[in-house]
Order: sequence, then structure tokens, then C-alpha cells
Amino acid sequence: MSFVVRAFHMDLVATLRNKIDVLEDGEYIPGLKAVLLHIETAFRHLSRGQEADDDTAFTDAIYRTNQAFEGSIKEAYRVLAGQDPAKKRPFDIEGYLEKNKVFRSRVLSQFTTYRTEWRNPSAHDYKLDFDESEAFLAIVSVSAFACLLLDQMAERLSYLKSQAEAEAQKQAIAETLAGSVNASLLTRTVDVLRQFCSTYTPSVSSTLQHTETQFIGALHGFLASAAPELKVLTEARLAKDRPFRADLIVERGEEKLVVELKRRLDRKNFQNVLAQVEHYMLISGIKNGIALFLPESPSELELQEIDVSGIGGRLSVLSPEGSNPTLHGTLRRQAGSAPLS
Repeated sequence: MSFVVRAFHMDLVATLRNKIDVLEDGEYIPGLKAVLLHIETAFRHLSRGQEADDDTAFTDAIYRTNQAFEGSIKEAYRVLAGQDPAKKRPFDIEGYLEKNKVFRSRVLSQFTTYRTEWRNPSAHDYKLDFDESEAFLAIVSVSAFACLLLDQMAERLSYLKSQAEAEAQKQAIAETLAGSVNASLLTRTVDVLRQFCSTYTPSVSSTLQHTETQFIGALHGFLASAAPELKVLTEARLAKDRPFRADLIVERGEEKLVVELKRRLDRKNFQNVLAQVEHYMLISGIKNGIALFLPESPSELELQEIDVSGIGGRLSVLSPEGSNPTLHGTLRRQAGSAPLS
């Protein structure tokens, strides 16, 4: 295996392993680890074919990527559909996932690509052989599918956990948030996000850092319980003809707002994040937005309000107290102050 391919192999496997390691223990973990093993083995077959001049190894690699593909969709069925895949045929699982539109668009794209280009041809033509380039591309394709799928699964698991935790405290949370029930969507959402950040503690079952995808899932789950009147879309496309996607779009009736979440506030990149959210507002026509910088541990957030010229919009910036580099004087609002009108 060439140095470049070997380095790529190590990076790709490490990425997949990290995405599995951040997940809490569950019935899906053994299956996901098996997926990783199949991909590692596929790389070893690729290496054998390159170093031993054994062309059969490239076809062996694709049979392994097929196993990784099948394992991925089974665990997706378990986590995303809440169903046991044990007694289901892969064909039935794939049909269910497609019919019920379980996969997000980017996951579905990779799913379709691998199934069309690699799984179906290799499964339906036993005389078919693959070469080195095809084996490499198949490994890349199934790995891309697995990576995106793991992100969607991580978000779903965080959603369910956060929603359950919020449900257990539903009455207390409702009392805390009662003052913003009839306020504008922006005010209501700011209030709920502040409450989330003042109480949410990521799982410490892993030494790896909680991912942004998991935070999005946890926030979505909290919103579903604490403010069920709000409709929340994650990874939502902002315009049909543009590739940009928001972390969250929150809707209530005719009102909409964009939420962009960042795991930390980087002072050097702070203005770029604000410009990003304003850009999302402009291209989507959504007049309200929130830039949420997450605290490292449960804490109160301070609020900065910015007028967005051109669309008559309002951008609310939520950040841990003392971290906002431009927040001072009359712009400074302490946590617990009166909500926006």
C-alpha cells in the first residue's frame, strides 16, 4: 500500500472509530464495530492486491465493503427506525428506510451511490471482477456513507436522551419558561436555549469530546419537550437552489428563525460566525437568527442583539458570560434580564 493510501486509510479508520467511540453503549455498538472491522479488512485486501500482485484481492475488498454497507443499514434501522434488524432481510430494511425517508438527503445520496455502483453489481453478477481503482473507490464510498450515517445516528441518540431527561423535569421547566410562552418566536427560542445551556451536561462516558452533531440532537430533543409548540428542522436547506444548510430552523405558525450552533467561542472567528448567520438569513429570507456559542459546562448565557440591515432582521448572539469580545456597555444584558419584546 502506497504511503498516501496508507495515511488515508489510517485517517479514515480513525475518523470512523472516533464517531463510534463518542456514542453511549447500546445494542448498536457491536454492529458498528463490525462495520469498522469490515472496512479495515477491505483496506488490507486492497494492500494485498497492490503488494502481492493479486487481482482477486480487489474483488475480496468489495465483498468486505458490501458487508460494511449491510451492517450500516441494519444499525441505522435499529437506531433511526427504532426497529430490531435481527429477523429482517437487508432488502426489506432498505425498502423501509427509503419508503419512510429515514435518511437525510446527504446520507441518502451516499447510500444510493454505493448500492448502485458497487453492491448491486457485485451481488448480482458472480463472474464480475474488480480492479484496484474500483476497490479503492468502493472503500471510499462505503466509508463516506458510514461517516454521514454515524452523524445522523449520533444526533438521533442525543435527541432521544435529551428529550427523555427534559420530560422527567417537564413541570419545573414549564414553570421556568412560562414567561415567554406568548412572546415572539425569537424571544421564546432565546429563553429556551438559555434554559438548555444552564442545565445540559454532555455524557462523560467517553474521553472524546461531545460532537457538534450530538449537541444539535440534544438541543432538538430539549426543544421537543420544553417547547412542543415549536417545529424544529435540523440540517435544513436554506434555499432550493443553494447548498447552504442551517443547523436548526425553528418555526411557529408563519414565524421562522435560523439557529447556528458553535461548540465554543473563538474570538478570532467570532465575526465570521455572525457574518455566516446573517448570510443564511439573507439567502433564506428568514428575518430572525440566533448564533449560539455553547458553554463548556452548564452556565448562564449573555445576549447581544444586532440589527440586520437590508431585511429588517434581528440577530441574537448567545454566549457564555464574559466571552463575547464585542459585548459591553449598553449592549450588555445579564442573564435573567427581561426578554426581548
